[in-house]
Amino acid sequence: MKRLGLLFGCVLMAGGMNAQDNEVRLSEAHRSNFKHWSLGLNVGATASLGDAASYFFGEKTDAMPSGVGGFEIGLRGNLNYWFSPTIGLTGSAGYHSTSGTDVNYYFEGNYIDADLSLNFNLSNMFLYGKDYDRKHALLFSIGLGATSLEADGYNEAGLLVSSAGGPDRAFTTTIPLQLTYKRQLNQTWDLDILYKHTFAGIDGADGLSVPPTADFFGYFGVGAAYNFGSDDKESIVYYSPFEGVFADMTEIKQNYEKLVNDDDGDGVSNLFDQDNSTPADVNVGPNGAPLDVDGDGIPDYLDADPFTPKGAKVDGEGRMVDSDGDGVGDHMDQEPNTPKGALVNFKGISVASASSGGGVGAYLPSVFFNFNSATVTDANYMRLAAIASTLKSNPNVKIVLTGYTDASGPEDYNKTLGQRRADEVKQELVQVFGIDASRIETSSKGEGDPLAKGHNNINRRVDVAVK
Repeated sequence: MKRLGLLFGCVLMAGGMNAQDNEVRLSEAHRSNFKHWSLGLNVGATASLGDAASYFFGEKTDAMPSGVGGFEIGLRGNLNYWFSPTIGLTGSAGYHSTSGTDVNYYFEGNYIDADLSLNFNLSNMFLYGKDYDRKHALLFSIGLGATSLEADGYNEAGLLVSSAGGPDRAFTTTIPLQLTYKRQLNQTWDLDILYKHTFAGIDGADGLSVPPTADFFGYFGVGAAYNFGSDDKESIVYYSPFEGVFADMTEIKQNYEKLVNDDDGDGVSNLFDQDNSTPADVNVGPNGAPLDVDGDGIPDYLDADPFTPKGAKVDGEGRMVDSDGDGVGDHMDQEPNTPKGALVNFKGISVASASSGGGVGAYLPSVFFNFNSATVTDANYMRLAAIASTLKSNPNVKIVLTGYTDASGPEDYNKTLGQRRADEVKQELVQVFGIDASRIETSSKGEGDPLAKGHNNINRRVDVAVK
């Protein structure tokens, strides 16, 4: 029984896997993405090309009526359906006036015909490379049809000498050949320019029987076609899946070369590298662009101050713009013209000086450090200058420097590293800026109290507080 249950479970799993494998995924070439039906109407000129031809091809004597012979009016409609971008089907019907001349003979008539033709999209039978925005198509069709025609023949004196089909209209089969140029006007409408050559099944369609050849007609028309379907789809005749395949293969080949090459040697292949000219030994992200830790738009390798606050305005070298030198950047300084050395809060607004018993809530900028380092970098000297200027302008103010680290490494080590950082900042203030050492206290919180979770470059710092 247990074996039977196990076998049944395996069958269910196999069935589920097979169902997943047979999941239908539609590509851009799927027929549902295109319009297949269209309805067209065109008007043009009809010419008789049989024994009695239009005067352009035959002869006409002066005794014949002036309105006889030449091109006559034609009007046609068509309904089209495309099975694929290459093959389609067209049903066509039309009315045509006809006339023509021969030596000492002319005829007048008309024919009404209908046919069913197979269409071939010649534009999709040749590969030229993918045209992503094709607006044209060249079509050829051949079919079978029927026509009801009338043709009365006269001699040059105007006497009736023959009539196709006798007193009634003649009925015969036809073989139509057609060449059509389509131009897309928009997603709904097309311009059609066409030539239709129709072979009649009888000799006498022009009222004149001269064996052994049958008669035929030519028609040149211009019209428009309406494509049925959603406005966001285009007619399938303008899509070439064959060209797409070859273009995609070419693109894959080009991308392969990009994938295996890394011109700037930053470890990111050319295919994914958004900056393919980064200098050697520059740290880059997954996209190959140089790292910009503080997000100020200046890559770290060019950034004179890679620790500027988020949203800060920076100069061309990545330094925060602080016009009044109070340590609060212009982007958040609500009092951008405070006197040099004035005590300000974190918004850059002046607070009471220490000489009058105030100074509580005053803001002084933090100093940031590189990983596992207690060395004050050049990028921090603008911050140290703001701290020193405030201390010199407020001789009674004392400060406390508190060192911090990120969470890397043992806790005891980080506690010591935080103290080293605080002591280093004090040393710079004393030795470089001439601040009395007795005005500065130092302490360390190590990895405790991180300022920005997940941003170790911000957590590696020394905070300054007015005592």
